[in-house]
Amino acid sequence: MLPPKTVKRHTKILDEIALDMVEHLKRIRNKDNKIKGEFDIHMNMWALECVGALAFGGRLNCFDPDLPENSLMRRMIHCVHETLALSNELDFKPNVWRYISTPTFRNAMKVYAEHERHSKYFVERAKEKLKSPNQNPDEERGMVEKLLEVDENIAAVTASDMLLAGIDTVAHSVISTLYYLASNPDKQHKLREESIAGDQKVYLKACIKESLRLRSIAFANLRLTTREYNLMSYRIPKNVYVVAFHNHMCLMENQFPRPHEYIPERWIEKGPLSHRNAHPFAYSPFGFGTRNCIGNYY
Repeated sequence: MLPPKTVKRHTKILDEIALDMVEHLKRIRNKDNKIKGEFDIHMNMWALECVGALAFGGRLNCFDPDLPENSLMRRMIHCVHETLALSNELDFKPNVWRYISTPTFRNAMKVYAEHERHSKYFVERAKEKLKSPNQNPDEERGMVEKLLEVDENIAAVTASDMLLAGIDTVAHSVISTLYYLASNPDKQHKLREESIAGDQKVYLKACIKESLRLRSIAFANLRLTTREYNLMSYRIPKNVYVVAFHNHMCLMENQFPRPHEYIPERWIEKGPLSHRNAHPFAYSPFGFGTRNCIGNYY
């Protein structure tokens, strides 16, 4: 859905959003040069603006200084946080919601319904944009606009998925990277030198990969077997869930030496620390195959 060529066509607007985010952070700093409020909320606003550009081909104006607390954008972020928290309560903790309607289940249904309303709002907005006679033919269209010309239902599901799965995950990945760079000034200095030198982002990519290795958003991948397997003397029956805890594998000493240290160089240089010495599937933050994460190239 988001191959490199597609993402590359959105580079200009994503760069604009990044610059606007920097100005936004400068604007909200206090006299002690600190960010007031929760930093992750601001990063979520940036992520929402980026997802909006990719999905809908335009700006959502999340950095508007006059954006009210009860605005649609802030409600969407709150809705995503609530959805993730409630999903954790219902899916991973002991619960009787499958048999009786519990307060947590009813709350989840309200939040899911609100998220669906948000998705429909943006789909309708994309439909109106397609009908507009004032469309700029040179403007890169969003993913949802393109899908609307094929199947409206697929477009609606895509909008829902991108809004739900793209905001918190992207924000926290960047927050983790910023944290590790702040905790390792030598790595931060090296990255800054690369950004000044030119357009090659080799070390930047290595920094992001190392952050995802240490603090992956999805701690595991889960798949349902479609047939029986015999693997190294283990029998895995059909129709059972198999979980690959890649978050644990990324911290194994025999896969990544000095596993708890932030060492971006392991993704660039050869030697005993090189990622090439690890099993190919020890690091898999985006999954693998046809069901891998659509944000892989993003």
